[in-house]
Amino acid sequence: MDALDFTKEIPSWLDQNLFDTAIRSFEADPNAKVNNFDIKPATKPGENFASAVFRATIKFTSKYQKDEQEVSVIIKTQPVNVDLPNMDHLKDPTLFRNEIGVYTNVLEKMQELITSVGYTDIMCPRLVYQTMTPKPVIILEDVTSSGYDTAFKTMHDDFEISKRIVRRLAKFHAASFYLQDEQKIDASQFDTSIYKHDFLLDLMFTESFDVITELMSKWEGFQQFVEPIKKFKTCYAEMGLKSYTPTSGSGAFNVLNHGDFHFKNVLYKMTNDGKEIEDFIAYDYQICCYASPAIDLVYILYNFVSDENRFARYDEFLDTYHKQFVEALKKFGYLNKPPTLLDLQIEMMKNGNLQAQIGIFTFPYLILDVSSFTADDYAAGPRMIKMKAFENERYKRVMKEALPIFLRKGFFGN
Repeated sequence: MDALDFTKEIPSWLDQNLFDTAIRSFEADPNAKVNNFDIKPATKPGENFASAVFRATIKFTSKYQKDEQEVSVIIKTQPVNVDLPNMDHLKDPTLFRNEIGVYTNVLEKMQELITSVGYTDIMCPRLVYQTMTPKPVIILEDVTSSGYDTAFKTMHDDFEISKRIVRRLAKFHAASFYLQDEQKIDASQFDTSIYKHDFLLDLMFTESFDVITELMSKWEGFQQFVEPIKKFKTCYAEMGLKSYTPTSGSGAFNVLNHGDFHFKNVLYKMTNDGKEIEDFIAYDYQICCYASPAIDLVYILYNFVSDENRFARYDEFLDTYHKQFVEALKKFGYLNKPPTLLDLQIEMMKNGNLQAQIGIFTFPYLILDVSSFTADDYAAGPRMIKMKAFENERYKRVMKEALPIFLRKGFFGN
């Protein structure tokens, strides 16, 4: 696992000069001075696939405060060693440019709009500083110092919590929809997706298709899905690229998607007794994209809705999103006819391939208990990890309900 430990070595460019520049920019004080900084890893080996993430405590002085100040920040940058097998994406700064672009040109305007109409939702951590030289670096406020903690490790059994999350997303989407329509932002510049990178598709899905069809051919009651999934393998990339491409013309329904809205990218603030969720915040906007809202909604279905509610309350889930989306647009002052609930249902149907792909190939890793893995499992290679992920009894139970739905609705391209 050491090969995936991107924080083993602190990059040389995270130095005094960088932090002085960052604090002077953040404080708007050209004479601010960093007196001391301490950098530590912010993630565990294997937790991050696109960057090295550190947490730093910075002590500084500025003209605005008599005493020395201290701030905790999160730093995202390229790992020192990017010459690793199957890690060519680490050499590409596109994801950093994407996140820097969305922070500097879009998110601040969206947050201002959301706050201006009385909503109290905070959509993302504040940007402290960003640069692309000498290497890409993004410095964000560390919201854990404000009481936010690590993500839940399970889906939410309480559907009211699921609805809170989807309402927050609806406000985020509505803000981007409104600002794009008013030509106050250009969200269309954000078009990142794995479907534009063949090596990533191959790394993440090619063998997985082979493993799951091999296993399903042996599982009782699953044989009928083997051939449809094999067919899906021949068209999933083309279908996925279409899903991540914004539509145009009359009835176009495009929003800025977070793009990676899974439970590891959400932090929670709990009430003092630890029993209730007081607030939550999403982070990691590296692969945000302007396209159908179905992208983020499918992610929520498999990350923040329980197995029992995912299909049983599917229509209620979409109705909750749509009502909040329309309410937000009205508050923002949108004067045109908003997308209808039927429009949203059509978006989910048109992009049902995403439900099939995330359900079959991402969901098993969300529920995977890596603590059960042995050194021999890791030594056996990626195929063994996939086998253990797919052999999960909960995964089989969920797929037994989901696969007939995917097949009947044509989500495999059938």
